[in-house]
Order: sequence, then C-alpha cells, then structure tokens
Amino acid sequence: MKGTEPAERPERPTLVILAAGRSTRFGRAKQLEPVGPGGASLLEYAIHDALRAGFGRFVLVVRKSRRHEFDARLAPLRRAGVALSFACQRLAHADLVPLPPPGRVRPWGTGFAVLAAAAALPRRGPFAVCNADDFYGRAAYESLARSLAAPPPGVRAFTVSYPLAGTLSAFGGVSRGLCEMKPDGTLLRMTEGLDLRLEREATRTGSGAEATAAGGRSAVTGTTTAGTSIRVDADSQACMGLWGFFPEILPLLAERFRAFLAACPGADDEFYLSEAVSHLAAAGRARCGLLPAGEGWMGLTFPGDRAGAAASLRQLTTAGAYPADLRTSPVHPEPAPRAQAPPVRPLQAPCRGVAIAPGRINLIGEHLDYNGLSVLPMALERNIRLEFEVLRQPAVELTGDADHGPFAFRLDRPIEPAPQGHWSNYVRAAAKGLLDHDVELKRGIGGKVAGTVPVAEGLSSSSALVVASALALLHANGKHVEVLELAALLARAERFVGLQGGGMDQAASLCGAKGHALRIDFGPLRVTPVPVPEGWRWVVASSLARAKKAGSAREPYNERRAQCAEAVERLGRASWLEVVQADEVEFASIVAGGRRSLPPTLWRRFRHVATEGRRVIEAEAALRREDMAAFGSLMNASHASLRDDFGVSTAALDEIVEVARDAGAAGARLTGAGFGGCAIALCRESRAEGVMGALREHFYAPRGGVGEAALFVAAASGGATVTC
Repeated sequence: MKGTEPAERPERPTLVILAAGRSTRFGRAKQLEPVGPGGASLLEYAIHDALRAGFGRFVLVVRKSRRHEFDARLAPLRRAGVALSFACQRLAHADLVPLPPPGRVRPWGTGFAVLAAAAALPRRGPFAVCNADDFYGRAAYESLARSLAAPPPGVRAFTVSYPLAGTLSAFGGVSRGLCEMKPDGTLLRMTEGLDLRLEREATRTGSGAEATAAGGRSAVTGTTTAGTSIRVDADSQACMGLWGFFPEILPLLAERFRAFLAACPGADDEFYLSEAVSHLAAAGRARCGLLPAGEGWMGLTFPGDRAGAAASLRQLTTAGAYPADLRTSPVHPEPAPRAQAPPVRPLQAPCRGVAIAPGRINLIGEHLDYNGLSVLPMALERNIRLEFEVLRQPAVELTGDADHGPFAFRLDRPIEPAPQGHWSNYVRAAAKGLLDHDVELKRGIGGKVAGTVPVAEGLSSSSALVVASALALLHANGKHVEVLELAALLARAERFVGLQGGGMDQAASLCGAKGHALRIDFGPLRVTPVPVPEGWRWVVASSLARAKKAGSAREPYNERRAQCAEAVERLGRASWLEVVQADEVEFASIVAGGRRSLPPTLWRRFRHVATEGRRVIEAEAALRREDMAAFGSLMNASHASLRDDFGVSTAALDEIVEVARDAGAAGARLTGAGFGGCAIALCRESRAEGVMGALREHFYAPRGGVGEAALFVAAASGGATVTC
C-alpha cells in the first residue's frame, strides 16, 4: 500500500459467501434452508445485513451442480439491483491443482474456497468472507466495514470473534477457530478446534467445595486437526468464519495452499482459512485484528439447530430488526462508510520522536540475497538510534558523532548524492526511495544519529540507518507503508549509494523477532521466524579492518554480483532458485556442467552460490531440530567457500575462525559481505567465555587489545520501531 491519503470515496467492500459445503451433518442442503418467518435462509439474512452495513457486491462460492438453484432463489435480489455473481469451487484449479489427487472427493476447505472466488473479486478494494449457514448480525458487518475502511497501521486482515460457549451446539460437536490475542488486540494464533463440546461439572471434589452453578460450564473440550486433545475456557474467543481482508492476502493464501499440497494431504484433509491466516500472522506476514462481537451469532450444523435459530429470528422480526418477509423486501445498498483515518494534527510545537533500527548478523547464506536465494540472518540488540523533531519545512537536518558531521538537504527538490562514502547518502537513499514510491513528504526531520552497531563491520549499520531514516520520515508525515513493502523499496533505494546489494539487511532490520533467526526469501519477499535454541550463543568478533561497501569494497562487491549473473546465464538456467532446488541427481549434473563449461573464476563463483544456497536449507533444518554440530559444520563449509571460491575473506577473518574453532566453537565463519568486518562463532553458553578469552589472548592481544564494540555475544532482537 502506497503511503497516500485515504480516497475520498472508498470503494464498497465485497462480501464472499461460502456456500459450497456438503451439509453432511445437517442431512440436507442447509445454505438455502428456510429459517426466517417469511422463509428466508441465513444466506439471505447475511446479504440483507451486509447491504445495510455498506457492502456493495456479493460473490457466492457454490458447487457447480447447485449454481442454478442458488441463481433462481436469489433472483429477486438481482432484480432489486444487488450486484451478485458466482464462483464455482472445484477440486481442480488451473493455477493451483491442475489435477486433483486420486480418491479426492471432499472439497479442499474454506481457504481454497476463498481462492476460488479470487477471479470474481475486484483487483482493488477490501473484501469480507462469511459462511452461508451462519447468522452474524448487522452490528458485526458494520464493525467489519468500518475496520476495512480505516484499518489500524499494519493490520491487513480482520476476524469477527464471539464467546466460544455461545457458538456451540446442544446436538453434537462442532468446529471453531480458537483465537489467542496479543496485548494490542491482534491475533497471536488461531487453532482449528474439532468436535468441540461443553464440559460440565456439577461439583468439585476433594475438599468439600460447594457445587458450581447448576449446569455451569467450566471448559470446552475437543481435538485439533492433528488429533491432539484440547481443553479451553468456555468464554474464550472463537472465529465463526466472518473475515475481512485486503487483496494482498490472496497470493499469500495461494502460497500456503501450495505448501498444504506439498505436504501430501489425505483424502479428507482440509485447507482451513483459520489455520492459513494463523500461520501468516505468526510469521509476521499478515497482521490480523480481532473484532469481538459479543453475543448474536447463530448457525446450522445439526437438524436440531434449526428450531432455535428460527425462534431467534422470529423474536428479532417482532422487535422490528427485520421485515416480516425478508425475501420480498430486499434492502437497497446504503452509502459506503467513509474512512475515519486519524487526521494529522497541526504542529503547534515541534513534535519529537525516536526511530530505532537494529543491525544484523547473517548466520549463513552469504552473497545470496542479490541472487534471489534464501538467507538466514538475525537482528541484533545493537542498533542505530535517530532522535528527531518534525520540521515544518520539507528538509532533513541531521548530525552524528565526531566522525559523522552535520548535513542537510531538501525533500522538495531532486535528491542528489553526497560525495562517495559520505554517511548522509544512506539518509538520502531512504528519502528518495519513499518519494519514488509516491509517498508525499511535506515535513522533514531534524536531529541526531547515534548507535551501538559498529560501523563498516559487516553488521549492517548502513541499512539500519536507512531503515531508521525512513521510519522517522514516515512518522513525521503521518504515513504508513506495509513492512515487507517498505523492506523491498528500501533495498532498491539503498542502491542509490552505488552498491548493487540485495534485500536481506533491510528486511532483517524491519522484521527482527526476539529470540528468533529469520529465513528471508525473495521474489516475493517473505520472512519466516525460526526459533534459536536455548543455550546457543553467537560470538561476534571484529577483524579490526573496516569493510566499507560504499567505499573500497564497492567495486569488488559489484563485480561478484555481475559474475554470479553471468555464470547462471551461461549455464542456461532461468534462475539460481532452479539450481538450488534441483534434486540430488540434477544438482550434481548442473555442478558438473558448470565445472566443464565455465571459466575458472566464474566456476568458483558459481560453486559458492550453488552450495551456499543448499547450505541455508540444511542449516534451517538443523536449527529447528537443535542440532548444533550440524549447524556448525555448515558454517565451517560456508567460510571455506567464501574464502576459496568467492574470495571475500581476509587473513584476519581466517585467523578469528581458526582461533574460535580451536577454543571449542561448533562452527565459525565470516558474516556479511566480507573484505573485512566481522566473523561469528557458534558455541554452547558454557563455552562462550572460553571462546572470547581465546580470541582476546591469541587474536586481539597481539594487536593492542579489544573493546566491547569489537567482541561480544549477540542476542536475537526485535525489529525496528518508531515512537514519540
């Protein structure tokens, strides 16, 4: 989403209604079951309520065999001017499932049903999703419409939730999305609960405690989709299938569905929308807001549920909430809700803020990001800190430490680079990147930059400065850009300094997760946190030689990027991903072909990227199974490859690696682009001080000693922040 002001007249959201279920437990098709006093179905109540809440069009996902039935039943709504279209959910899908697996007859599930509707959705504008056999109430649709019109910063999905106990059936176990909430009101995770039933306790035993209230509900029991037993509070929040999304969710759902297929699901396994969104939220790729709705939900799962739903609708009709015959009184669409984005307050006095962006170490995967291959870094607790005040004029006026003097430039004029190597070029890069992305910067910033990330040590101090500068400028102008979009645009922007880098550093700084490494994928950019096992320690040691990627290291760095591109092109491969993801036989064949046909230098560059790409995959697996020996061995192989094939190590870096290994490190390697900078060593917590002591004695003492900035134990940090 570009950082622009909300549109004057937002497009009405679309409601996708999932109506392709088989109604196995109900015994007959329940999506058009007459429930209301005038014979209306719950689906028709959904359209009625959504129209009153400002929704403008509707897409029904149905089975092809029943489309004619739905079309005939809803003809009065179409004649009344309601924009209604159909999407058919099939087992095959041209892009996702060209051929369904043998024996599959069950629909793929709610997540796939949303993907089936994608072609019928507008390219722009938000949409909601609901179940045809659920009644949510007008207030729920109104809450969702308001949230879609003016979402909080960073939130790109919503789910309306209800107290779990009020959603269960007296006639059997049901399935619900069990919600866990973060302190900020967004989704932490959602578990699909199956066969959920009330657990009743009449008395407590063991101490003569008084009985609970008659029929009191203590908990809800059931299982997960994996078959694990669960027990949750009866008053916890449950997702009942009413969602709100922005269009960018669709490619993410498609990606998750492909992963679901790759896991070889059984004939009855379903791709649940709740589990897909939960995974995306946990990975930081789709922040989801919870909209608690209180009471008011009702639905049809078992035949016995119908009588209660019908009685409730009669009461609502008597109270005047609905017309007596809903089917002959279609409501006309009401004006779409206007976005209520918080206005930018006039600056009565200078407004101050602090933008903090961490550096990073790359655990493994060097010189891969600009080749489109995955990397495995983690954000550091050491950071760049920009303390700023908002200026009334579009200008940037900053100063740093004794080595980084003051500078200023205008935001309302073409941004020109300072002399090569000047630190202001990273701030200029951030500003130019935002402007090129159509973010309007009417206000500037003034202040001071400080930091604890060692400069030019391969720990990404430069990208941290780019990130902090961008966050400060966005904050000063009341703008927001989604985090992955911001990471991608800042990666492009940083090339303003002349280095043709990749996108690892900016993504690691923005998306850092405390206690986690990050697997970062490209094309499109994706970030997946990977827990760092308890007791693992990363010792960071400076070679005492600066690696200035915008200075002396720029040309050899850019040269290697060009060599990588030439090598893969000469071998006739579409991308490096094709090489790295080949099976063992094909990979060996590709490597053998490279050895035969490439000149010696290109062959060495090719061998490093090809083998390093596969080492990242193996290293993530080792990290997840807490196999330090395997991870350390991969680090050692990575350093050898960077030294011998890529030619970016130095004698000092090699010495640090050797000393650390001799002192008990499981593995060690240079981190960052090389040409100087730092090395990292992996060890147990109990050995960290011994490794550092050996480095002090054998590497640093002969060079005059060492300070805290040159030798420390790294911890995985959270991502960049900006605050007032």
